[in-house]
Amino acid sequence: MSQVFALITPEEKTFFAKRLADLCTEKQEKVLDLIPAFEAVVLGSALKLFRNRIRFNALYNFMLAKSAPQEEVAKLLSSGKGMPDYESLYRFGEGMMGILLPDKKSAIATLLGGQLGAKSSTIIKGLTLSYALYGFRLKEFDYDSLRDFKSFGEYYQPTKNDFYALAPTKIQVALIDILVLKDVLKGDSIVYDEPFSPSDDSTKRNYSIFLISLVAGAIFVALILFFVNRNSEEEPIDKEETSEIIPIDSLAKLNDSLTKVALDSSRAENDSLTTLVWPEGKPFQVPKESIIVAFHAYVSDSTVVTPLDLACTELEFSDKTELLSTPKTYLFKQIASGLNKFKEVDVQVQVSSEKGPATAKEHAYVLKNRLVGEGLNPKRITVATLPNSSNNEIIFSFKKRSSLK
Repeated sequence: MSQVFALITPEEKTFFAKRLADLCTEKQEKVLDLIPAFEAVVLGSALKLFRNRIRFNALYNFMLAKSAPQEEVAKLLSSGKGMPDYESLYRFGEGMMGILLPDKKSAIATLLGGQLGAKSSTIIKGLTLSYALYGFRLKEFDYDSLRDFKSFGEYYQPTKNDFYALAPTKIQVALIDILVLKDVLKGDSIVYDEPFSPSDDSTKRNYSIFLISLVAGAIFVALILFFVNRNSEEEPIDKEETSEIIPIDSLAKLNDSLTKVALDSSRAENDSLTTLVWPEGKPFQVPKESIIVAFHAYVSDSTVVTPLDLACTELEFSDKTELLSTPKTYLFKQIASGLNKFKEVDVQVQVSSEKGPATAKEHAYVLKNRLVGEGLNPKRITVATLPNSSNNEIIFSFKKRSSLK
């Protein structure tokens, strides 16, 4: 890796700048000035993965499932190999952005356009192509860094200072705030084994462990008190103190009660879940009320050809951040897994918001990006706002292409 993080060589930057300038009717000199800012955004979003194991897994899965558009990148970075297929590059770049820059694209575009004086189309297309170049670089040159979460952190940690070398001084503070990079860029060493926000499955597992630990602790206390009482049988006991001693039979009852709580909790959890399996896949569990159950039945039944609309109440958006307040990772993971198994099925994400169509569209793209992050081809996902609705509503509409003929 070069001393300063770079997506392309200095010679290639000239070709890239000319392509983007012609594409957006922008001055080539302006594009050359923008390229370090594009690289800083890409690097900053990659560094953020140090603190987000879930998003790293999404990147790993995406790179595993996707082929980098080698021929189109070669055309983009040269002057004599014909016109690149920009749509192919955009799709690949948007997939990368969906993982590395979720919900930040508009804020970044506003910052770069306002502070660096470029057209919004230049910023958006430049960022998208830059993420395509980063995906190409990961796939072709830096793939070993994706071996595991620790390897990725160790590989990119030396580039932390490169962020400041690339980002223009007047946008550094704002860019750090947008990307939430303060914790990564400060001088602390990165602890790759630190605990992360638990997923739904790990939360349940931790709760079970807590109950088991509670039962074990009660048994341990009972044994201690039992031996203390036995060793002091011949000593006189003050009557007032006896009121503070918990009888062994009471501790046994407490132990039985805690054990029953643990068993009841485990039984209730199992009663609320159902086990499904995709073709040639491993069994997985989801809540019985989840839309995944109906989705699984729909794609698995070849005799059903009519579209399926599923109202989703499992997801909610925060009023403050406009991000998902209940991420429900299993839902996106299993929709992507199912659609990757049944490639004749496409999905449309339909959303309405009490704040209006603009917010609804923003929410729809958040959901699309989450599916892309789980490895689903963006071409198979469309978004739409629900007409004539002032409520918060999410509908996943699945269609089999054979039914559209």
